[in-house]
Amino acid sequence: MKKYILLFVKLNMAALLLTGCGKPSDPSASVKKLFKPSSDTDVTTSPRYNFSSFSGTVWKTKVKTALAEGKRYTGAPEISLLAPSRFDQSDPNYRPPHDTRIITVLPVGIRVRIERLMKDNGAWGGVKVTATVDDGTNAQRTVFLDTWLLASNQYLMNSMTKSTNWGVEPEMLEAVSELK
Repeated sequence: MKKYILLFVKLNMAALLLTGCGKPSDPSASVKKLFKPSSDTDVTTSPRYNFSSFSGTVWKTKVKTALAEGKRYTGAPEISLLAPSRFDQSDPNYRPPHDTRIITVLPVGIRVRIERLMKDNGAWGGVKVTATVDDGTNAQRTVFLDTWLLASNQYLMNSMTKSTNWGVEPEMLEAVSELK
């Protein structure tokens, strides 16, 4: 009899562990109530980021670049201008971004106007540079610049420098003019 009671208790405990205390109809419902994505903040003129003098500058690509569509952590679509190492499989430093679809590869010589610095107010909390593609069939398209197109500074992720200056990677872009 003692064996059966012990077996009964073990089976009930296993059933309780497997079924839990109830299952919501939508398992992510409780997370969705707590998660409300915040919009980005334009910090272009903020003295903290030292970006205002970089805004409005125009650059010409020295390499092929690509327009790509990806998703933000919120699930919203995002168009980016990528450096060759992010889309060209023949590049020795090829590292494609996660869940990104290449829209088109752009030729050398496309003009790009630096526009704004946007701070993410969500879980990531970093900053991204927006720019406008000024040439070709994608003219006047606003994109986020791949950090591989930018010179390293303390505001960019994975940067080991203390520099607060904004600039471009000289192998990727060259100055056309500094228009405001």
